[in-house]
Amino acid sequence: MIVKQENKPVKKAYGVEFKALATGDRIMCTIMRFKKGGKVPKHKHPAEQVGYLIKGKFKLWINDEMIGILEPGDSYVIKSSEFHSMEMLEDSEWVDMFSPPREEYMDK
Repeated sequence: MIVKQENKPVKKAYGVEFKALATGDRIMCTIMRFKKGGKVPKHKHPAEQVGYLIKGKFKLWINDEMIGILEPGDSYVIKSSEFHSMEMLEDSEWVDMFSPPREEYMDK
């Protein structure tokens, strides 16, 4: 299956614009876009999350510990049900994968 990005609507959650791209039974691919100064508040979800930063820079916290500053080419893993948050230091864009797919991100 091929999913054309132009066919997917832009959505918003936690102040981030994103598109839910290809989604299978057990995995989901998204593209996230954030403006400098934006923040993803502390939250958790049952999905494991892996991400790859395409452009920009942001701080990542997991379980109240600042893990580091991500720059283009860096990737990360957030385990299922871990609290996490982010702060954008620059306009940023990254790919996130969730397993299982995040129901709240699905096209309805």
